[in-house]
Amino acid sequence: MRTLSKEDLWDAVIGGGILSTGGGGSAPKRELFDKTIDEMLDKGLEFKLMDPSEVPDDELILMNVGVGGGVTREVVERYMLRPPYTSPLEERWFKGFHQTKWIEKQIKQMDEALSLNSWSEIPRKDWVKAAEERLTELLGKEPVAHLSFEIGPAIQYGIMCEAASDDKPVVDADVAGYRAVPELSLCTLNIEDIPIVPAVSVTAWGDMLVYEKILSWQRFEDLSRYIATISGGGVRTAMTIEGSDLKKTAILNTVSKSMEIGKEVRKVNEKGKDPIEAIIKLTRGYKLFKGKIAAYTQESKGAFIWGEARLEGKGEFEGHTFIVWYKNENQISRLDGKPYVTSPDLICVLDTKTGSGLSNFWLADWETGRDVTVIGIISAEPWRTERGVKIFNPKHFGFDIEYEPIEQFFE
Repeated sequence: MRTLSKEDLWDAVIGGGILSTGGGGSAPKRELFDKTIDEMLDKGLEFKLMDPSEVPDDELILMNVGVGGGVTREVVERYMLRPPYTSPLEERWFKGFHQTKWIEKQIKQMDEALSLNSWSEIPRKDWVKAAEERLTELLGKEPVAHLSFEIGPAIQYGIMCEAASDDKPVVDADVAGYRAVPELSLCTLNIEDIPIVPAVSVTAWGDMLVYEKILSWQRFEDLSRYIATISGGGVRTAMTIEGSDLKKTAILNTVSKSMEIGKEVRKVNEKGKDPIEAIIKLTRGYKLFKGKIAAYTQESKGAFIWGEARLEGKGEFEGHTFIVWYKNENQISRLDGKPYVTSPDLICVLDTKTGSGLSNFWLADWETGRDVTVIGIISAEPWRTERGVKIFNPKHFGFDIEYEPIEQFFE
């Protein structure tokens, strides 16, 4: 068991932003991060990282997973979960924004449209915690640790804070494969046929749904996405995995991997050296493109954000163009109009000067003219299996493109 320092946590945010392929939420401002973590440390809370080998086979690990993204204007107008965005994870939180009070105000304003009943309740302040508590009741057993479903800057930050508040460690692993993914079905649990149920979903509006039977992981994703859509864009779901399944299914030591990457990038930047080369070396990645942002599009629907980033080449890529298509995370790339690297391999768009990952959830990252470098990283081994490729490939996103492993482009 390892006790993490504040710098360890910040390194995880940096590294998570690099590996997340544009998803996993937006990294918090350092000012907000410091304020939150300092307050927790002052209360005597500890941030602990547990090696997967330390998890007993018969114990349960909790995954509290957020599902969501963009929704249409009509849904925003009906179920606005918060005021408009101001800055990544976010200035309003730093100024004392209280989501429960905001929701209470929204519910009162929607009284007539929602036809509230005498038994209607205002959601509790810690509404996310309610799912974990109900799941524990159903299982008759309390999880011993938390597990991150995927790797991303907001994910790392959020899971660490939730676990510390529960006085529990975070297991050094994930089930997406050292990256973020747009759908619940795109996980190694699906590859290995690990059961989903029981699971409990909660919304910011106080709704709670218990899943007792699910057709498949893809059906679970579809149901969760519709609930997220009609809830203003997000839903939280609690599920568990046994220690024995964790060890054979999860991608191990990925949280510490993100910390290692973040730490190295921080040190390289302090020395004024090239962070991109350091990242490529640590990840055994490939430089796919270097240039500047020419255009960026985004559409919000179905609790996803969709769009393209268009890049114009510089240096050794002068005269070439690169397009990245994303569904929450970067999924498909084209070099000079031809299909190039695709998911499940990682496509990471980074700031050329700092090495920080650009987030599709924060439009300010995509300022026209910004110098960026795109690197590609080989996917986790389970995605290279027959079932892994069947689940996670370009055709899953509607593209008539056969998946080709990234290394084949560099042979």
